[in-house]
Amino acid sequence: MTQIPARADVPAGALELLGEKGGAERALTAALASFQQQVQAIPSLDLAAVVEAARPAFAQGIAFSSQLVDIRGRHKLRVTVMHAGGAEVSSEEWADEVDDPLQASGWMLAMLLGIPLAKQAMPVEPEVSAAAELASAGKKRPALSARASSSEASEICAGTGGGDVALEPLTGQEIEATHQRILALPQAARRELTTAFREHFQVPRNARSIGDRITQHQHSAFIDRFLEEFEGAQEPTEP
Repeated sequence: MTQIPARADVPAGALELLGEKGGAERALTAALASFQQQVQAIPSLDLAAVVEAARPAFAQGIAFSSQLVDIRGRHKLRVTVMHAGGAEVSSEEWADEVDDPLQASGWMLAMLLGIPLAKQAMPVEPEVSAAAELASAGKKRPALSARASSSEASEICAGTGGGDVALEPLTGQEIEATHQRILALPQAARRELTTAFREHFQVPRNARSIGDRITQHQHSAFIDRFLEEFEGAQEPTEP
């Protein structure tokens, strides 16, 4: 066990608990890192497909649960990834905002474990609403980098229709499609997007995932800009 130096103002028992918690979190991180080195992209985010892909993680002491949690009369779908060492991470979505709980559990588990989605499995884009058109790549706007200023990102997210459009809620289908696009990114790009999203929308540090924060058109527009820039960077330059 990692030894933490004793301090006069902190009980020895509390220091021991902190050491145990830190060790448990490191064990979970090590198990996930080992699993992510061998995991392959999957063609579907159906829960059964994700669980099948996650079998090597289960062999390393990782387990998961999917449950409905009552929050003041409203239910949240909560997926939790646990390690035998005692650490856990979780992701949540309002149950009444997802079309298919099993499908939602699948992509939440895939996001927590770092299981990528194969690009060829991308769904057909849903009908483009007026708000989505403002955020589409058809309109030529400045690319949004991970270090874009808040004012630049706000202008892009709001489009020409003002802040009201940006604050309109996404449908369950739009949220799911956005999650699938994120999961299709390479791990390094996914980390960069997550960091940029957290900084721009001031996601609390204790929030385990940005998945349940993607609820409005300003969120999907921000992600659209990032993905457009990322895909542009992957295209070979003309000789």
